[in-house]
Amino acid sequence: MSHPCKLLQGRVVADVILNEIKDELQRVRFQRSPCVAFLRVGNDGASVSYVAQKEKMARSIGIKSILKIFDPAKITENQLMEEIKNFNLDPSVDGILVQAPLPKAIDFVNVCNTIAPNKDVDGFGAENLGRLLQEKSGFTPCTPAGIVELLKFYNISPAGKHVVIVNRSLIVGKPLAALLTKHSLWGNATVTLCHSQSENLPQLTRQADILVLACGKPGHFDAHFVKPEAILIDVGITRVPDGSPQGYSLQGDANFEAVSPIVQAITPVPGGVGPLTVALLMRNTLKAFKLQNNFAA
Repeated sequence: MSHPCKLLQGRVVADVILNEIKDELQRVRFQRSPCVAFLRVGNDGASVSYVAQKEKMARSIGIKSILKIFDPAKITENQLMEEIKNFNLDPSVDGILVQAPLPKAIDFVNVCNTIAPNKDVDGFGAENLGRLLQEKSGFTPCTPAGIVELLKFYNISPAGKHVVIVNRSLIVGKPLAALLTKHSLWGNATVTLCHSQSENLPQLTRQADILVLACGKPGHFDAHFVKPEAILIDVGITRVPDGSPQGYSLQGDANFEAVSPIVQAITPVPGGVGPLTVALLMRNTLKAFKLQNNFAA
């Protein structure tokens, strides 16, 4: 028997977070605006769009941004790392973000580890990931942190629940597993990490009280993959060509029409996790600015 599932509107949650940041910047009147530097290699359509969204959002709430674009045919890994080191030493830059993906010749992990830990607003460097595993304060990767904020907003505690994550990357799966197993009300979950080598994937995902999809397979996960009344967090966002004026539509990993009559709640695509990722980046940038300028973060 079908029922209307609840839409978990990430954009609503993101707006709350962004308004809090904007209000603080206007209220405290710091001597200068926080500043984040974006480094982008090449002109991948999705990367161009994502960085533009981040720049626009920063500007709208009073955060300054710098964008440096590099030719993938000319930039080497060492040269990119030197650019990062320059930003590390620049006291006017509070946060540094390298937009993925990078060319195959450049190691994303090496690049992230070059960013100074106190400017690593994406939270992908070794020190911040280590602090996350140790349950110490630091910069948490933005998408996992955004998912936790979404759960908080809708009062969905993962404590005691079985969370199945279809992703094992440093960007989503691994840090989200660490967050959801923390000793806290918004942790204490039992987490299963799945990936491309997992056998019997539908059998695993059907065990999930909370299912997180992030594998870039648009519309792949249908009713066969979910159990009734599960909560589905769809992180996947893929540009699928269509006949629209812009030439594509954005689709999540879930087959929305197939799963929405079954699940209890689901994030829409677009408008679900994406806006939260940007909002948490802005929060991390403000935190980095406050730490480096001796304000309480």
